[in-house]
Amino acid sequence: MSFISTRSRYGLRFLIELSKRRNEGPVDLGSIAEDQAIPETYLAKLVVPLRNAGIIRSARGAKGGYELSRSPDDITVLEVVEVLEGRSSLLECTERPELCARSADCPTLPIWTGLEKAVHDYLKGVSVSDAAAPRAPDYAI
Repeated sequence: MSFISTRSRYGLRFLIELSKRRNEGPVDLGSIAEDQAIPETYLAKLVVPLRNAGIIRSARGAKGGYELSRSPDDITVLEVVEVLEGRSSLLECTERPELCARSADCPTLPIWTGLEKAVHDYLKGVSVSDAAAPRAPDYAI
């Protein structure tokens, strides 16, 4: 069972790499792809939504590439996931209960809503800067 797609995992790794290289100026996509063992063609597909969301910016020319457009402290993992996944809910019925005829008396809806809130709150509390810092996994919710 996967809640987070390859798009979000690779996108976050891309942003972590930009965070680590923040003082180097624009970084070319090829070097990030090589360092992160991610196909460059895949990363190229992630650039557009991340740029449109104002998370990264691009520079053209011989010293062109990509860099964060904001501080990595100000970019949450939740924002990255929502930009790259195009959704923020785990189940359709938690986001739009009117689509389910049973939502008014569904005994499981509070479980899914609680899980969604926990995931949302956790990802909102972790920045790209936090993700870039070496640390032991934190599983406390």
